[in-house]
Amino acid sequence: MSPLIGSMARAVVLAVVIAAVTAFVLVRVGAPWLWAALIALPVGALALLVSRLPRATDIVWAPRPANIATATSSQASALAGRLAEAAVDQDRFVGRVQPRLRRLAEARLRQVHGVYDIHDPRARELLGADLHRLLTDPKAPLPEPSKLADLLENL
Repeated sequence: MSPLIGSMARAVVLAVVIAAVTAFVLVRVGAPWLWAALIALPVGALALLVSRLPRATDIVWAPRPANIATATSSQASALAGRLAEAAVDQDRFVGRVQPRLRRLAEARLRQVHGVYDIHDPRARELLGADLHRLLTDPKAPLPEPSKLADLLENL
């Protein structure tokens, strides 16, 4: 079982348990079963939402950049922490890492080759099929660190 499925399964189980306990307590207090179930559903949904949010106390081991010269360098410094999160959660990869990698690639293509759109056929040729898929396909998985390093080296 992948870590994403495991963490999601734990979150759903936790939400179901909290909803069941809420319904049980409401019935014990004297509420009808229907009302207890209706009140327990949003409580369970809230528990699911809270259990899936990133923790404010999570440690980010990425060092601060020595100096921030351009927007591209600040985006590159934020990638280390995002990659660690994205390694276990595909949604975080698609929502956080992939757009930043795409902006970095677009900036590099614009500066070096004069290509302004990553969907341009020339961009696919310049980046290579694997890197282009990683940057544009929402279903593209995050590759192993060594493979990712090789792909980004081409950038």
